[in-house]
Amino acid sequence: MTEIRDPVHGYIRLDGLSSELADTPQMQRLRWIRQLGLASLVYPGANHTRFEHSLGAYHLADLLSRQLGLEEEESRTVCVAALLHDLGHGPLSHATEAALEPFIRKEHESIMDLLKRGEIGDVLSDHGLMATDIQKAVNGSGLGQIVSGEIDVDRMDYLLRDAHYTGVAYGVIDRLRLLQKMTLHEGKLVVEGGGVSAATSMLISRLLMHPSVYYHHVCRISECMIAAAIRRAIDEGASPAAIRAMDDMELFAFLASAGGYAAEMAERIRSRRIFKRAVYVGLECLDPSLLRINEKILTSEIAHEAGVEADYILLDNPALLNEDPYDSGWIAVISIEDSEELTLLLSADEYGDTLGEFD
Repeated sequence: MTEIRDPVHGYIRLDGLSSELADTPQMQRLRWIRQLGLASLVYPGANHTRFEHSLGAYHLADLLSRQLGLEEEESRTVCVAALLHDLGHGPLSHATEAALEPFIRKEHESIMDLLKRGEIGDVLSDHGLMATDIQKAVNGSGLGQIVSGEIDVDRMDYLLRDAHYTGVAYGVIDRLRLLQKMTLHEGKLVVEGGGVSAATSMLISRLLMHPSVYYHHVCRISECMIAAAIRRAIDEGASPAAIRAMDDMELFAFLASAGGYAAEMAERIRSRRIFKRAVYVGLECLDPSLLRINEKILTSEIAHEAGVEADYILLDNPALLNEDPYDSGWIAVISIEDSEELTLLLSADEYGDTLGEFD
């Protein structure tokens, strides 16, 4: 048994299996990938990593598995999935996804190739675990909703951790109460009536973190810049798969060695000489696909009017303007005493006007 001191959860205990997995090179790589990408340009304390988040998600999955009374094999699968769920992240986490997605055509949750080969594959095989079962759990199938669902351990940990390291006041979540009041009902992970307040605080926390942290304009600008640098490097012959496999330090070293525009963008970010917002308008009524189709034309027109090179005009149409911040519709809250559905918490449709205030 290995004990790790965590600033969010206290002591995290890793058993033999989880300790072996945490020590693999694939997991250790996550030590060098920042959880919030370039958010430290806004919040200097936001230097926490995917590795510690993975440990936190594992810890919460272990607590919830015990609370739900899962069988040993079920618990092992869920906890391992929670520990490994971020293996597929590229450098700077979500900051590089938009640039790499058109070339990789695979989301970071798709980690089957990492689960089946190398040290990770050896450890799973030695302990009788199937890569397919882990991948299904990462995708939220069956009991995997503990890892990826409406109220899951991944979201619970990153909201607590991101709020802690950025210092914003939106991370007040009674996780112990929430875990205590979660149960399985007809195969679905639900919250008992006594956990409504804790569940509500978590969902509101996520809503408020979007404009304050995840979609802060400096974060968005710096992400656009790093994406432009990566796209230029790929246009000049770089391998998207090789970039995806890098960590943060390797990415900046690679971009610096690439020279030209890519190196300039990387150096601007390193020295915090980032672009400024020249035009800021609400595009809620604009079809996002229309903007993507006309991005080059629009960029050229703006560059011509402004008298600057098109490379130095970056357009950003964040998903928050077009998509519900909650991934899907309803959270079921039930009363175990009479097994009757009491209420449905936070419907995206019902609260649409309220969500719009944060666009």
